[in-house]
Amino acid sequence: MAKRRSSKPKAGQRVRIKDDVTMPEYPEIAIGGWTGMVLETQGRGADTKVILEWDDPVLEAMPAEYREKCESQNLLYTMACLPMTDVAIDE
Repeated sequence: MAKRRSSKPKAGQRVRIKDDVTMPEYPEIAIGGWTGMVLETQGRGADTKVILEWDDPVLEAMPAEYREKCESQNLLYTMACLPMTDVAIDE
């Protein structure tokens, strides 16, 4: 029997955010289609979180409103922590 390939992204893998996903801290900001590089994953099972750094094209196209909101709350707009169910490995 062949070993089942893990669908859990690993550090260094590119991921794409699934359609209709919004930023958890700012639900009015749609991030479906955004891409980034996985820095690490945390947790197990349904509670797994993916910590990622956005790609340069995403950073360039990112809405100014999002950057301003992050900066006003001392959050890094260049990174995100999302539930694993919101991301897909970008192959």
